[in-house]
Amino acid sequence: MIVWTAYGLFLTLPKLLLSFLQLRFLQQESSKKPYILTKENFIKAAEYANIKEKIAILNVILDFILTGFWLLYGFSTLDAWLDLIPLFKAVVFVLCYLVVSFLLGLPLSAYETLVLDKRFGFAKGGVKLFVLDSLKSFVLLILIGGILIFVFSFIIINVAQWELYAFILGSVLIVSVNVLYPLLIARMFNKFTPLQDGTLKDSINALLERVGFKSNGVFVMDASRRDGRLNAYFAGLGSAKRVILFDTLLEKVPKDSILAVLGHELGHFKHYDIYKMMALVVGFFGFLLFLIAQIPQAFFEMLHLEANAHSLIVILFVLSSPVGFYFMLLVNFLSCKNEFNADKFGAHLTSAESLAKALLILVKENNAFPLAHPLFMRFYYSHPPLMARLIALECKELGESTDIAD
Repeated sequence: MIVWTAYGLFLTLPKLLLSFLQLRFLQQESSKKPYILTKENFIKAAEYANIKEKIAILNVILDFILTGFWLLYGFSTLDAWLDLIPLFKAVVFVLCYLVVSFLLGLPLSAYETLVLDKRFGFAKGGVKLFVLDSLKSFVLLILIGGILIFVFSFIIINVAQWELYAFILGSVLIVSVNVLYPLLIARMFNKFTPLQDGTLKDSINALLERVGFKSNGVFVMDASRRDGRLNAYFAGLGSAKRVILFDTLLEKVPKDSILAVLGHELGHFKHYDIYKMMALVVGFFGFLLFLIAQIPQAFFEMLHLEANAHSLIVILFVLSSPVGFYFMLLVNFLSCKNEFNADKFGAHLTSAESLAKALLILVKENNAFPLAHPLFMRFYYSHPPLMARLIALECKELGESTDIAD
């Protein structure tokens, strides 16, 4: 009960307070004079943000209840039920915890994708696509999750200073994911085809050449299968780097603005932002392992468990939520700083006006409300508010008009 209470005080309660602050902020701001968006879209974006936040509140409450179940009854009961050798018991134990969390999250996920996003004109895929995506995610959870749990459990069981070797392995995995994701995992959910537009492709390659970015190609992702949101990004590391353009971006954003968006992303490349963020993730993982290794036996006794492989791993998962919540203050602060610097780089590489117009189109098409409570942004926003970015680009007047946004 003490552990669950601490979880509620340090994670559940702060999250609920932030959500209520955001809901009140949305209610107040949506009734004021709009900017960036027309009055109709301004109200619509606020309504969408309002509903999303109410769903987030429900998720926070459900997470608190589920965590309480596991801490008070679930872990100890499952531990007593499973009569296997330690290594296989660890794999089954942790997978049970992850699978239950995955399955209980499906109903709200289905509502967001199949009901809410359809209502606001985002979602285009139906029930069949949602089920296929969910099945693929479940298979990845079982296969990849099972293998990783097996390896980490083996280290914990057989190595004296297990936290050191687990940290080394985790660091290698974090880097590997950035290399393998665009080549293997992403292809399970989307199709990637080489860009056919010769003129745009030549312009993109010329832009990449100017900053010394060597890619594995420019690809178009069939994002429109699922929704109408726009995006572009660079994926992979080393020789696996590739430029990814959403097909929705090609349909709705002019060529000069597409180049400006890529210029912004190239700013992240030139400033080594990907590597900086990877270093932060590795540091966070190392800090979690250090905390787990310091937990006294009395803590596990309160949960009616022993300090063995499976209990250490599930407590690591539980602890990652509150620690990660406050860690995001640092991540978001640095991320926002990186975004401003990338905007500056992209504006210099192309033009400030082209980038500003692209940002405005992205906000409109993604139905993003351009405002948020300041404290809420500290915890949840990895990108600065749009108007702040336009001011930094010296394009504030574009944001004050709705002509470009609609």
